[in-house]
Amino acid sequence: MAKRHLKKTSSIHRTSYRVIRLSFLGVISAVMAISIGASLGMLILVYPQQALVGSSEKIDSVEEPYEDVQAQIQKNYSGSLPEAGLRNISLMSPTTTILFVGDMMFDRTVATRSKAGGGFDYPFRRIGNLKNGVMGEYDLVIGNLEGPVNKTKHASTKSIVFSFNPAVLPVLKDVGFDAVSQANNHTLDQGRDGAEESLQHLAKAGIGAFGDQTRQDATSSMGILESSGRKFAFIGFNDTDVRLNKKTAEGVLDKALRQADFVIVCMHWGNEYKAKPTTSQVSLAHWFIERGASAVIGGHPHWMESVEVYRGKPIVYSLGNFIFDQDWSKETNYGLAVGLDVAENASELKLFPIKIEKSQPFLLTGTERQTRLDRLAEISDTKLADEIKRGTISSP
Repeated sequence: MAKRHLKKTSSIHRTSYRVIRLSFLGVISAVMAISIGASLGMLILVYPQQALVGSSEKIDSVEEPYEDVQAQIQKNYSGSLPEAGLRNISLMSPTTTILFVGDMMFDRTVATRSKAGGGFDYPFRRIGNLKNGVMGEYDLVIGNLEGPVNKTKHASTKSIVFSFNPAVLPVLKDVGFDAVSQANNHTLDQGRDGAEESLQHLAKAGIGAFGDQTRQDATSSMGILESSGRKFAFIGFNDTDVRLNKKTAEGVLDKALRQADFVIVCMHWGNEYKAKPTTSQVSLAHWFIERGASAVIGGHPHWMESVEVYRGKPIVYSLGNFIFDQDWSKETNYGLAVGLDVAENASELKLFPIKIEKSQPFLLTGTERQTRLDRLAEISDTKLADEIKRGTISSP
């Protein structure tokens, strides 16, 4: 079992993506055919076309240097950040900023598009760096990795099976990820050996992992990151194909509260393709807060679900997708990222509606951004409507 205590390095990792230039080699061949008849001549130039492996989609390559791409991203999203909250948490000392993104899947059509697009960085080309980019600057970046990382993908009796190429991990590190949750219903898609191999690849890449599909003990469920001299315990639980044992979970929470200054629970739960949580989700989220959690962040439904503040603590029931290939519906192509600013006895949640096109998330701006914030306000606690529409929720 890979060690789950994760130390945060002092410097922010800002390695640029690898940008792969796609260019034609040699001289473009031209075939000229002259047809003579009725005083009509025609010149035809035939250019070789880049083959898209396993896909009929046209995928634009990135030809500018990474720094130029980043600058353009910043320019495009200028002015799209949430309005200031009711309390300026950033002025409180110390404050730790954490960015959470939704479900990430790098198999299936995402893998095909990345191959055709020229690199594993393909999904991130429109969103840019997460630690220091269009959504602000963050001390920590966390996401849900919806499957294991394996060198070889083996056949399975499951109808939907994921396995991700280890070459994806340097990209995740480059864009800023500090840790990922493996508490989901696809972690064991390659069996227990595949899940253990995944932890090894993540550790080698310098990315922490917490949570498991079936194991709910503290060693499997919890990881600790340090930032600004404070310890943050991230606990991952899967409550989809396996029911959460609350007695075991309470023991994990107790241990986390003893070892860390703040405890954040990342849940994989609920029903797919729903805008609101079930009563059992709400009850469980409140239970976590009552037992000392500083925040609860959820995923699995593939849709953005409602947000809530309970006893002064934020709850995000589902972030929806971040990197996926569920092109077949409107809601699965939208998602939510949240920035959590944590200070002593106070927190602030910044809301970032995103859209996904061909497995590439990007930050929404203008009218479309406001439409999604209005939608979130509509499905959430009415007392939070004004704050949600501004894009920032302060608590307590």
